[in-house]
Amino acid sequence: MRRVSQVASLSLIAVALTGMTGCQTLKNSKLFGGNDEIKAAQAERSEQGYYNEATSNIKKGNYARAIANLTDLRTFYPVGEYSEQALLDLMYAQFQHGDYLDAVASSERFIQSYPTNPQVDYAYYVRGVSNMQANSGAVLKYTSLNPAHRDLGYSKLAFNNFQELINRNPNSAYAPDAALRMRYIYNQLAESEMDTARWYIKRKAYLAAANRAKWVFQYYPQSMAIPEAIATMAYSYDRLGMKDTADQYKQLLSINYPELLDGKGNVRIEGTRTAANWLNKATLGVLGRSSDTVAINQSANYQGATKPQVIQSIQQTAAMRLPSTTAADQSNANLNLNNARDRRFSLDLPPESDSATPNSPE
Repeated sequence: MRRVSQVASLSLIAVALTGMTGCQTLKNSKLFGGNDEIKAAQAERSEQGYYNEATSNIKKGNYARAIANLTDLRTFYPVGEYSEQALLDLMYAQFQHGDYLDAVASSERFIQSYPTNPQVDYAYYVRGVSNMQANSGAVLKYTSLNPAHRDLGYSKLAFNNFQELINRNPNSAYAPDAALRMRYIYNQLAESEMDTARWYIKRKAYLAAANRAKWVFQYYPQSMAIPEAIATMAYSYDRLGMKDTADQYKQLLSINYPELLDGKGNVRIEGTRTAANWLNKATLGVLGRSSDTVAINQSANYQGATKPQVIQSIQQTAAMRLPSTTAADQSNANLNLNNARDRRFSLDLPPESDSATPNSPE
């Protein structure tokens, strides 16, 4: 009977919590760290009053309350003096509060509503950073798991967001950091493919490993995974008995990455991994408010690239393209990567002239 009474008590508590009126939710309740406010039915203060309170809450780090202030401002004064700036601050507060998808939605709303606003580049930037952060998730903050070894759907969206920012606003103060983030994501995507190739090698599925590495070689030619991709192809084809093809990839290694071959000409497959040499995410810019002075990755002791070099790097990065499909999709569709040999980048792909058909599980 006591157990039944406890269950009944818990049920009553649950009903009481879920029965909260108005727009109050469990997320907004003080019990769960929210602001415990019911959405106002009419304006309780002036437009400037809402904005001043929101600004004060942002400075104090009370982002939930700032979001409520800015939302009310936008609701009751949709075409007011502060409406555009309020939306810019709203996306910032949502990002800081961890509401990344809400920040993306607010950014897109700003881009669509105010395309000629001088700060529209900030909205493009916040959209990309928010999608990038959404891919990482809160769990990764407390683990050593490599983000590239998870699903990277939001990272691909972020890549396209940053590319659109650079194409539309190449002189934006946010463009240099957007270019760095594009390179970071580009390498993440290549690493994701190579992580799968390593998995295949451990299971002696050498043909599948070679195809994954070839995908990286063809479609991520500017990535830091290229040395490992070539080494993986050389090693895999050697194991498959396709000596002529393996030797041609080994020749590429001897010319470009001789350290990946030992004295006997064998591939040092265990020493090819380059993921640890990536650009560290901590070196990327920190998102600030749109009203702050923009100074991303710069300081009084700045010793990095000159302005012409930065512009050139931005232009090169903007030219990067992601493949329209993944190696897994292509494998599932039973497509032959050999048919794409005309898509050659940087180092040329040797022809696979071996007449023997390898027997290997894929």
